[in-house]
Amino acid sequence: MDAHNDLSVNSTKFGAAAISEDTHAFNKKLMEMMSTGPKWYEVGAQKYREMRAAGETPLPKAVLLDSAEDITIPSRDSGRTIPSRILRPQNGKPIHSVFLHIHGGGWVLQDEKSQDPMLQDIADRTGTLVLSVGYRLAPEHPFPDGPNDCYDVAEWLVDNAEAKFGAPLGFTGGESAGGHLSMLVALHLLQHSVPRYANFRFQGLLLHFGCYSMVWTPYVYNYQKPETLILDRDIMNAFRDAFLPGMSEEERLHPSVSPLYANLELLRGRLPPALFTCGTEDCLLDDTMFMSTKWLMTGGEAIVRIVPGAPHGYIMFPTGMKGSGAEEGLDVVEKFMLSKLAS
Repeated sequence: MDAHNDLSVNSTKFGAAAISEDTHAFNKKLMEMMSTGPKWYEVGAQKYREMRAAGETPLPKAVLLDSAEDITIPSRDSGRTIPSRILRPQNGKPIHSVFLHIHGGGWVLQDEKSQDPMLQDIADRTGTLVLSVGYRLAPEHPFPDGPNDCYDVAEWLVDNAEAKFGAPLGFTGGESAGGHLSMLVALHLLQHSVPRYANFRFQGLLLHFGCYSMVWTPYVYNYQKPETLILDRDIMNAFRDAFLPGMSEEERLHPSVSPLYANLELLRGRLPPALFTCGTEDCLLDDTMFMSTKWLMTGGEAIVRIVPGAPHGYIMFPTGMKGSGAEEGLDVVEKFMLSKLAS
């Protein structure tokens, strides 16, 4: 019998032996830091946002760059606009494409100004204009408000990016909740009733440690640490309760909420290339493995980069921070985007 394997995984990436001493030390320091402050749900979302902005939480406040520009984009709702932030290459590179970035923070925390340094780095490396969307946050604005803002910005960019920025929309992506929302955006456009949106094709998706099922995958339960390493099941539960208040398990399984349950077979031959990254010290590891495998099963191109020992949020740390994995993550982002821009 031919024992050819139709699916292969580099299992060495997932074992403890693959984790460097630098990464062990980095994670130990992170756990110590996380133990010094309250969890967001212990003080409330708005109070925690204020504390983060004042530098009073374990993770530091955002670094704002002068190179960033604040803009607003029309909303489907009359009388309001959607705040967004753009970062252009600062090294003289021409703009070849627009990258719609959707920030993380459990649908509750952070905003379009939270990741200027990382997004500026991507813009400079790839010659893209990065637009980060300030979607509405839970619990003040639960589902579907945040996703709807992302859909509105995506549709506006399909229609206006070339005229406004001199380059078409080419990429979308984000981290954690932003990975989830980016996947929803891609599926929203592919299944749109308006042909100009349904026929639009992203050059690539950039999906970092996303949450693709609102009914937790096994590793959310199996992942255990002596102290919280950025994210754990209790924090996940609090985020989900804020984002999806009162939803039954059956409602949480709907593909408009949990894209892992989308029937991708209906989209065979139309899926854009996708880069999935995740660290092995992340309770959302199974989400990346399951979603990327489904992408492959229905004929999509899925590049999966597993970073041994990297915690949730690893790519958002400064690239010079030893043991974080951030430099490895941004290197693969650069290579993926440049390869798609050249094709």
